[in-house]
Amino acid sequence: MKILIGLYRSQPGWQIVLQQEGLQYEIIKLEKPISIESYSVLIINDVLDNEQYSRVKEFAQNGGAVLFSSSAYAETTNNKFRSKNIKYLVMPSDSIFAELGLIDFHTKFIQLRDKSFEIIDRTLNVQSQKVGKGHILFIPFDVNAVILDTNSIRKKIWVERKELPSEIVAKVSKGKIRKILSKILEFLYLQRDLPFVQLWQFPKTWKNLFMFRVDTDHCSTRQALEFHKICKKNNICGTWFVDTVSKETLKNAYKKMDDQEIALHCRRHLVFHDYKTNLENIKNGLEDLKEVGIEVTGFAAPFGDWNENLAKVLEKFDFDYSSEFTLDYDDLPFYPYIQGKKSSVLQIPIHPVSTGRLRRSHFTDEEKWQYFKKFIDRQIALNDPIFIYHHPSHDQLNLFNKIFEYINSKNINKMNYKEFSVWWKKRLSFQYELNFANDEINCNFENETSEFSFKISYNNKSV
Repeated sequence: MKILIGLYRSQPGWQIVLQQEGLQYEIIKLEKPISIESYSVLIINDVLDNEQYSRVKEFAQNGGAVLFSSSAYAETTNNKFRSKNIKYLVMPSDSIFAELGLIDFHTKFIQLRDKSFEIIDRTLNVQSQKVGKGHILFIPFDVNAVILDTNSIRKKIWVERKELPSEIVAKVSKGKIRKILSKILEFLYLQRDLPFVQLWQFPKTWKNLFMFRVDTDHCSTRQALEFHKICKKNNICGTWFVDTVSKETLKNAYKKMDDQEIALHCRRHLVFHDYKTNLENIKNGLEDLKEVGIEVTGFAAPFGDWNENLAKVLEKFDFDYSSEFTLDYDDLPFYPYIQGKKSSVLQIPIHPVSTGRLRRSHFTDEEKWQYFKKFIDRQIALNDPIFIYHHPSHDQLNLFNKIFEYINSKNINKMNYKEFSVWWKKRLSFQYELNFANDEINCNFENETSEFSFKISYNNKSV
């Protein structure tokens, strides 16, 4: 029995999610009958003809599991449905998605009007149908559309206080939607009494990962050197996205930071709508760095702003990765799509709230500390990455000394952006095959390595 997902239609949004979650999949065409031994789950994200639908139904009747797009199912079967535009949903405490809290969708939900269907989750309207020995689950929104959405909006970040911080970030909660899809797929695996096996999201058997980003816009040489001392004291190898305006700071601060990664932020602290001006800004910044002998492979845009023309410029200059929270935040890395074409620049999402945003909402120093401590504790509990950033121009040396000491006290593994980018790309290209028989998982590797591990969920246990 193969541990493998069959994905009908090659849709970038679905492929991004499956790669982030470390789930083995292959594209299928439904040209012939499908054995339940060949695939753990089928994902159907487009309309089927009668023969294709019969094959999917037969797969389910024989004991297979299917995740069907509600809209594709309605069109395939002429099933009646209701549609509703959903801006956001808040997961109640009794939901299997309770830990996700508020989720921004900004999309249309489809509910199938069939009284024989069960409801797996009432808030999300995830419906289920028993078919013979198997199950079909229906996902009410267009996964490809929400994952590929590039719109941004100012959001308030919820904390337990009256005045909330805000930031312009990705409109859709892509990281939380990824987790919804992962839980639904895990549910289907368990319905078949199969182990849910994922290639782990961190190197080796690390439970968490801390990465620290420094944006140096408006930062003086003194502020840069003082903040570097705090990093060095706490063994933090951060990634400094530098503003190249000051040649003095480039030479006397960043050029001398042998224990830190240097990357590009900007020459002018702006992102432009057109290709030409973005090209000029980034070219000038790279030339400034080259003048002082600094080579870079990474980029983070001013204000976390991302657009397609900027993305094309980053490709032209062969950047390995970038990090912009108006495209995505609090999520795992992925390759964006530009006008239907996969970008060559890896996107590494980050937590979008900095001390500057907290200061604007009149947080005291103690409240700032509690904000980051709670964020770190939550990420640890969920095995999610801890990626935060700071502007040294805002000072806050004592606060970050405290944050770094807390990270070290938890024995959390650390990497810089370049290191993680290199590792993630290796993860994406790691070849293996999973089979399950006689309560044993057999894993065949193309090249055996200790860099990767697997998370296995089976019989309500995870290892």
